Amino acid sequence: MLYDLLFLNIGMPWPPPSEADRLKKYQENKALYKGKHNDVFRDWVRLLRDDQKATLEIILNWHKRLSKLWADLLLSEPPNITSSTSKEDQVEVDSIIDDNNLINTLYEVVIDISRYGDGLLNIYSDGKKGHVGSSQPGIWFPVVDRDNIKNVLYHVLAWTYIEGKDSNKKTYLKVQIHEKGKITKKLFSINDNKKISLQVNADEVINTGIDDFLVIPVNNVVTSDDIYGDDDYTDLDSIIQEMEIRISQISRILDKHSDPNMYGDENALDEDPDTGKVTFKGGGKFFPVSEGGTAPGYVVWDAQLEANWKELEFLLSQLYIISETSAACFGELKQGLAESGAALKRLMMAPLAKTQRIRMRIDPAAKKAIRLCSKFNGNNDLSKKPINILWQDGIPKDDREEADIMAIRTGSTGGARTISVHNAIKRLDNKTDEEVAAEMEKIAEDEMAASLMTTPPYSGNEA
Repeated sequence: MLYDLLFLNIGMPWPPPSEADRLKKYQENKALYKGKHNDVFRDWVRLLRDDQKATLEIILNWHKRLSKLWADLLLSEPPNITSSTSKEDQVEVDSIIDDNNLINTLYEVVIDISRYGDGLLNIYSDGKKGHVGSSQPGIWFPVVDRDNIKNVLYHVLAWTYIEGKDSNKKTYLKVQIHEKGKITKKLFSINDNKKISLQVNADEVINTGIDDFLVIPVNNVVTSDDIYGDDDYTDLDSIIQEMEIRISQISRILDKHSDPNMYGDENALDEDPDTGKVTFKGGGKFFPVSEGGTAPGYVVWDAQLEANWKELEFLLSQLYIISETSAACFGELKQGLAESGAALKRLMMAPLAKTQRIRMRIDPAAKKAIRLCSKFNGNNDLSKKPINILWQDGIPKDDREEADIMAIRTGSTGGARTISVHNAIKRLDNKTDEEVAAEMEKIAEDEMAASLMTTPPYSGNEA
């Protein structure tokens, strides 16, 4: 961990040695997400390449699939973000969401939370209005209080870039030191020894006018003795590596024995009159077998692969357990196991619990980002106004089941009423109060028209 800004002094190595393991983990997990498993899995390379035991290298990119799963469960059904104070406040919230493509930005952050353990929201101004963006945690260097590591003193964003070519190539380090109310920008050069050698220009200080950090970290599971979150990949790497090795070796075995060799009597061989080379020509030939001769045949191998498939099944079950997923997450359901939305949710208990953990982290971060962004806009400061986010669970709705539940709750089936028809329509159809009121007026009109059609006409003979 970093406890002061001394790591930015001239002569200090870059990146800071204390952050080397974290940055290495980020690089490896990025490679795994991209499917470059040979860059990370050492045994994978040794067994499949160095020993040449597989003719086909099969990548089972569970890493990317799992990261996308959590983002899909949380954001594939966009959350409903509202401010209940006034229409002007809601217009401001909607403007920030639309201008910043906020849902997709949050999706990117959730991907980073899964693969790195850490995600970053970054608030900035273009001089006219505020923006919400995502930043990669590989450029994030928090400086914390030595006596309380949960107390962040500075959020430092720093990254290198190269200018020039060959002998004129130079490496620069761009730095932003974020404090509450202020950002200090610096530019350094990095020498061939990967040390900070020179500050290129004077400090540029920007007063933000906002008494808070404009960098908002969002972590995965964090323990009391750390400020960085746990990634989703580390615990699964050995399992996925073994699955890839095993399936590649099975593929090698099946490929090798799909074209078996033949054996038979030497009389089946033909001599090439030009070269004198003895060869075998198959296909439609008749091979007479003399007494005591050897009948032609194929050298076949009885592939006993059952143990391999059992191991793969065991590894898959362990992957589900450790990753907190299930076959239901990926549509692998046996017939009859999830015939209703409630049944599917029971199968998804562990994944939904993990999604809720991520939601607890990203909910306050998203609200804070909207509030800070509004401060730059100058139209409507939302910093002290309530912002509500109604998150969805990402599971397809069972319309029939929900309609039956609402029929019971509105008393349509004869029981006690526990919800109004207005709120039932609002929940089922995700409508605003105004839209529900208009819908209920139309329902009343339809009922009136239906009653007029079923009422017998007045005959004049009634008493």
